[in-house]
Amino acid sequence: MKLILAALIAVTSLPVAAIPLDQALELCRAEQNALRRLNCYDAISTVTAGTAVPSNTATPVTVTAAAPSVAVPAANTAVQKQPEADFGIEHRKVDEDAPSQIYLSVKEVRYSPRKELIVEFDNGQIWRQNGTDYYKIAAGEQHYIKRGVLSSFFLGNDSNNRTIRVRREQ
Repeated sequence: MKLILAALIAVTSLPVAAIPLDQALELCRAEQNALRRLNCYDAISTVTAGTAVPSNTATPVTVTAAAPSVAVPAANTAVQKQPEADFGIEHRKVDEDAPSQIYLSVKEVRYSPRKELIVEFDNGQIWRQNGTDYYKIAAGEQHYIKRGVLSSFFLGNDSNNRTIRVRREQ
């Protein structure tokens, strides 16, 4: 323990010293202050993050006198997009150019066996009603589909303020 402490004092007294990775890890383990120990490990990880280092080879690490921080090359300062950053929210990607509402002409209106409204529009889209609420609609009329929250959609008409929740079938 005295040897490690002596090495730590010697390394911190030098303005800049290059030491192998194993020794740098030992110096970090010997640090009693939790914050300094964490900073020491972070400094080592930033140097080794740019290059894959086998565990049996020694890599020089730069340590300064004020704190065990590491000089990072300029090539590693660029922020790289990590797949972990988007984990769990991939489905929330929203196209910024997508319209919030579209107007369509009704081609055909029919009902499902559960009395849900099924509307086919002139552009080939087929939308099915969620639920069994009454909604007056006829072929040839112009209606709109607008976005709601949480990936929901509503079918409505400008002549009245009634809307129903729909989902796209085709």
